[in-house]
Amino acid sequence: MAPRRAAAPGRPAPPAAAPIAATLVAVLLALLAIVPGGPAPSDEAVAKAPDGRLVVLWRDDAPSALADAGVAELHLSKTNARRSVVIAKPGQAAAVAKRLEKDPRVKAVVPDAVGSVVAWPEDAAPSDELWSAYQYDMRLIGMPAAWQYTIGSPDVVVAVVDTGYELTHPDLQGIPVVDPYNSRAGSTSVKDGYGHGTHVAGTIAAATNNAIGVAGMAPGVTIMPVKVLDSNGYGYWSDFLEGVDWAVAHGADVVNMSLGSGLSASQVAAFQPTFTRAWAAGVMVIAAAGNNSNDTPFYPASFANVISVSATNNSDTKANFSNYGPMVDVSAPGVGITSAFKDGTYRTMGGTSMATPHVAGLVALIRSLHPEFTLEEIETAIKATAKDLGAPGRDDLYGAGRIVAPAALSWTPPDITPPVATLASPLSGSKGVSESVTPVVAFDAAVTGVDGASVTLVDGAGQAVSATVVYDASRKRASVDPTAKLASRTQYRVRVAGTIRDLNGNPVTATSFTFTTGDSIRPTVTSVRPKPGKTGVWRGVTIRLTFSEAVKNVSKVTLRLKNLRTGYRVSVTVRYDAATRTAYLDPTYRLMAKTWYRIKVRDGIVDLGGNALARGRFDFKTR
Repeated sequence: MAPRRAAAPGRPAPPAAAPIAATLVAVLLALLAIVPGGPAPSDEAVAKAPDGRLVVLWRDDAPSALADAGVAELHLSKTNARRSVVIAKPGQAAAVAKRLEKDPRVKAVVPDAVGSVVAWPEDAAPSDELWSAYQYDMRLIGMPAAWQYTIGSPDVVVAVVDTGYELTHPDLQGIPVVDPYNSRAGSTSVKDGYGHGTHVAGTIAAATNNAIGVAGMAPGVTIMPVKVLDSNGYGYWSDFLEGVDWAVAHGADVVNMSLGSGLSASQVAAFQPTFTRAWAAGVMVIAAAGNNSNDTPFYPASFANVISVSATNNSDTKANFSNYGPMVDVSAPGVGITSAFKDGTYRTMGGTSMATPHVAGLVALIRSLHPEFTLEEIETAIKATAKDLGAPGRDDLYGAGRIVAPAALSWTPPDITPPVATLASPLSGSKGVSESVTPVVAFDAAVTGVDGASVTLVDGAGQAVSATVVYDASRKRASVDPTAKLASRTQYRVRVAGTIRDLNGNPVTATSFTFTTGDSIRPTVTSVRPKPGKTGVWRGVTIRLTFSEAVKNVSKVTLRLKNLRTGYRVSVTVRYDAATRTAYLDPTYRLMAKTWYRIKVRDGIVDLGGNALARGRFDFKTR
């Protein structure tokens, strides 16, 4: 048995370490606490709050002082105005909790919880040739092929919420660091007295191709060290929450949490909002599934909006220590992982702690290459391209499978955007359009299903207009060619049906466009009675001329009748019926027998748009 480690001052003593080959570093389970909807803890359970620490959630901003004789200390969160930690005097935790629960300002009170790292050292010592001899994990997930896409962008910030970070480590000292924070001390000192956080950071971002040590997955990113664990790898959940809130508030894009513990239902309810807010802010949290080789929920990995990572070995099978269950999202190498360690050294370690930064590093690479991706798309890229292990499809041992970095980086989101149709000519809403127009519908993507049934032309009354529809695939345009000229001064509608689809099967949104014709066509005489050239016409005939459209200025000046035998104009009465578009010429006297007459259409007759009727003449002979 390994010797029992002494507890840090003011910290609970960690349990004795079991043999490395048989078990993990112990994880202290959380106590029950009261949260609406959660189980009610016993007084004894509350009394066992670690070091008398109570996490208090307030309905409004937390007060800066409490008038309670049982309270020894009050610590306000620096990142969440509605959360504080109340430290009760020895033996007073249960009583203080009860009094706080009665305070109308208090939303919930839960005991703080203790979590730890989820990794342990292995016996293998690193050599100088660490990549070839030890970094099987990087080769297994597809590095360095992934570096052909990107080595990471300094604009992407990865928060390592852990035991701290060794800024002067030879493999890390050149990596940009922003906003370091120690949530345990409320300071910027993040010295790593344990080495775990430095190891995690090395997997994510150790310098690559520098001829020393190890290669990190994303050496081009920026690291935000957030110290939440002590030099024995233990820490309070209140500090974990503080660390995540700090990372979100200071611009982290990715949060790695290779730590955790079990939690009660009430603690889960109280702590979940921190991770929900992180996701809503566009921050992806990746956490270790746990090293207990069971399916008991382990947090933060089991929270909603957190990516849970299980561990595999170099044979691509489940690591014997790795947790499993429905909360597992994806898996990554977690056995025999060599990385940077404290005091400028390197160490080989194993655990879901070591698997997690592989996923965090991959997320950082994807965010660097595709800053436009949503969190859902990043998660899909990783899961959809993972190597399927175990039972086909998603399973409780490996989740979606073991990550494959280059495949995830080359993944592109499926096209689910429907094609958009527009009226290219004439523009929708246009007025004064030529009656000879051929409307053209343009699509923003190649489509199928364009024909006379899916693209139609109707008049203002909704009646279909006969037309031929032709689709030009090279130009992504459909032409609607009416078989006859359209009516003047009439509104028409081009309809596009939802049966048209792009090449990915996305249907176009059914829509329609309108345009109104102008009046550009000259009127014509469509009918003359008696017919031109007709003989044997009755001498008392009423002459009729019908026009192609409504006209004006019909009179004895613009319509005349001439006797071709005498050469004189015949006196007539002229009437115009607008309803039938017909002009009537009634001679004042009977026409002469067996005589040719000429109907003359003179200048001056125009349609309602001002287009002039062409001159014309029509002859007939009486009987």
